[in-house]
Amino acid sequence: MTRTDPRTPLVELSGVGKHYGRVRALDGVSLEVHAGEITCVLGDNGAGKSTL
Repeated sequence: MTRTDPRTPLVELSGVGKHYGRVRALDGVSLEVHAGEITCVLGDNGAGKSTL
């Protein structure tokens, strides 16, 4: 098993955006997930969770 520096994110997004035509699904999303963390993406229907 490879050990990862706990300060280095396993996943890092910065300023992510996604458009479907004129519909803005995501705008300026930033996220870091570190080893050992439990993360939840929570929001209303149509908020862009699946797109993220």
